[in-house]
Amino acid sequence: MLTPLKFSPVLKAPLWAGRGIVDLKRLKGYATVGESWEISGVPGDETLVSEGIHKGRTLRQLTEEFEGELVGRANFKRYGTEFPLLIKFISADGDLSIQVHPDDAMAWRHGKPYGKTEMWYIIGTEPGATLYSGFSHDLTPEEYDQIMAEGTLCDHMAQHETQVGDCFFIPAGQIHSIGSGNLLIEVQQSSDLTYRVFDFNRRDADGNLRELHTELAREALNFKARAEYRTQYEDSDNTPVLLEKHPEFTTSVLHLTEPMERDLSEIDSFVILVCYEGRAALHAEGYDTTLRAGESILLPACTQQLTLTPTTERFSCIETYV
Repeated sequence: MLTPLKFSPVLKAPLWAGRGIVDLKRLKGYATVGESWEISGVPGDETLVSEGIHKGRTLRQLTEEFEGELVGRANFKRYGTEFPLLIKFISADGDLSIQVHPDDAMAWRHGKPYGKTEMWYIIGTEPGATLYSGFSHDLTPEEYDQIMAEGTLCDHMAQHETQVGDCFFIPAGQIHSIGSGNLLIEVQQSSDLTYRVFDFNRRDADGNLRELHTELAREALNFKARAEYRTQYEDSDNTPVLLEKHPEFTTSVLHLTEPMERDLSEIDSFVILVCYEGRAALHAEGYDTTLRAGESILLPACTQQLTLTPTTERFSCIETYV
């Protein structure tokens, strides 16, 4: 018996944490939360099924039992029992460190299973919120070394003002940093490999400068600039709007003001919905639940049909699969 699955998120409160997740999820007992790991198979940070006959089980345990029925035949062949995506809400009240992630090849060289390509979808901003995504111009490795020695890295990065609905694709190797005042959904490969390039000379709770990963970051970095870093798309209501399609994941945004039926029979993958606005009734082949802002749900690959019926004036969610 395999029905859609909800999970208990893993909540984290780093030094830059904000209140956006606390307010979105209506959390009690939390002053700030920086990350809500919604659906995770990362060892040590696995999310557990929160209800139903599989309550308390991990994604690995479910994949071992249901294989392609849960993740899709091609995904099971490609990833085995390693769940391929990590889904987060991120709320920043301070700037995150400037960082880069390795690609799969580099991760393998260093004994890790996967690199980290990710995508950000902005769901809330404060006035003046920005983020860094990519270099503003091409650099050589030698030029990069020079600006690091001079302490002028930020002068050579592309800074973007943010607003709700902005989407940024962050391939492995691209330098980036989420700025203060942003609330976003992050879809990424199931990896926690992060190399910190620069951290604004911040100190930890013990007064020590936070660790940098200078050589690993330099190895991972792509020094080429891109012409455009913000995803270009035409928004529309009551139909899935494609944001990004890559080997690592496909992601769309849904804004619903009326019921929508989805035929999932041609998608050989699980499908994840991450709700950030409103509320909807979800029906999937005999399974019924309510999906509210701040909640996520995983539809197993064996799910053929889905109906979403908004029960508020507007319902919005991110849809993603591999």
